[in-house]
Amino acid sequence: MFMTRPKSPAAPRGGGGGPLSSRGGTFLLAGLLALLAAAALLVFLHKYRDDLTASDPVQVLVARSLVPKGTPGEVVGEQHLYRLARVKKSQLEEEAISDPDQLDGRAAGKDLYPGHQLTLRDFHAADETVRSRLTGFDRGISVPVDKAHGMVGNIDVGDRVDVITTQDAGAGSTTIARVATRNALVLALPDGGGSGVAGRDQQVTVRVPDEAASAIAAAADDGKVWLLLRPPVGARSHETDAVADGIQDGRHVHANVKIDAQVSGR
Repeated sequence: MFMTRPKSPAAPRGGGGGPLSSRGGTFLLAGLLALLAAAALLVFLHKYRDDLTASDPVQVLVARSLVPKGTPGEVVGEQHLYRLARVKKSQLEEEAISDPDQLDGRAAGKDLYPGHQLTLRDFHAADETVRSRLTGFDRGISVPVDKAHGMVGNIDVGDRVDVITTQDAGAGSTTIARVATRNALVLALPDGGGSGVAGRDQQVTVRVPDEAASAIAAAADDGKVWLLLRPPVGARSHETDAVADGIQDGRHVHANVKIDAQVSGR
């Protein structure tokens, strides 16, 4: 019996060594690796840019003090119940308020505590009533004025006025005029904007401090109330004493007099 050695497997024809054994395969692999590296770099740069953007500070409104539920947005702005703060975008609340004008026509839907970021979700649409413009020491008072004394037809809701009262001093026919309050907000006007009969009193509602309300009410009953329109921007006022004018002891009297009363306004 003859013993035979097993034959070695024949080498593949054409000298093939797999897809990477050729120069083309090497180039293909290098190209794929370059594409993967470029994609990884793009992902890194995008994440880096997002991280930088998230750390950029943005301006928001933050409650300075307690804002009770129902407080009108206009009151929040007028009384500066907020402060401007800069926070990272990553810390920004959804629907955060960045402009005080966004508070107009809204009212707080819940108590907002100091340090709270103000958002549109914290406020709801406010009813456009006189009550929605009052808070704290504010009082709304309707005063009877004719077109001359009240500038009816020349003032609008939202204007600012000084309120001057005149009353008979009880000595002869001398009349005393004094400033009851300054910078009062006009809350409401007669129906039709004051196009009523000339000389007939009409009701104008203004917001005044509580300390001025009694003097205005007294003048409305026993004297006259004047409304003086203030400039919309940069209004200034001198300190003014009460003025007495009239006939006393047969002589005409016109002089500044001291009256123990406080002129108030904001």
